[in-house]
Amino acid sequence: MHLTDLVATVLQVDPATVTDHTDRANQGAWTSMRHLQLVVAIEEAYGTSFTRREIRSLASVADIRRVLEDKGVSVAATTGDARG
Repeated sequence: MHLTDLVATVLQVDPATVTDHTDRANQGAWTSMRHLQLVVAIEEAYGTSFTRREIRSLASVADIRRVLEDKGVSVAATTGDARG
């Protein structure tokens, strides 16, 4: 599953609306509870785990992608159609 699809599924929004710029400030569905659900879903999907500091730093899809890449997890870059 692509990262944007995973985020959209957890936030229960249209995947076409999820880009690297999607964040807690501009996505009302990204509540504190959904943030925790998103962390768990990402950890399960990508076979990794986050530290408390990393969890707090995950404020946007771009942040999630950066932290995963820092961990050596390959995550496709988003393209103009918001997939990735």
